[in-house]
Amino acid sequence: MTPGKPKLDGTFTDPETLEGILRRLKRIEGQVRGLQRMAEEGRPFDELLDQIHATRKAMDSVASVVLEEYLNAWETQAAAGDTELSKGQIAMILRKII
Repeated sequence: MTPGKPKLDGTFTDPETLEGILRRLKRIEGQVRGLQRMAEEGRPFDELLDQIHATRKAMDSVASVVLEEYLNAWETQAAAGDTELSKGQIAMILRKII
């Protein structure tokens, strides 16, 4: 396994990448709590939808980073002859994020 590359089990070997993901997830958690508060306060639907849109975009951003790390792990292990990424596995990964 190349240093700085994630393993297929989801372990991030680059602490900065993990810190960035955790930072984003904490921000998303705050956005969701804000949505709950907005709903309880009876805020207008358009404001709720704006916040939902922002939260989805933030989740998509995290998913993109995780996907990149996952594909890097496959690439690293495939180069070492440890594994091969099949079309079916690629399709499964894409279905999870689309």
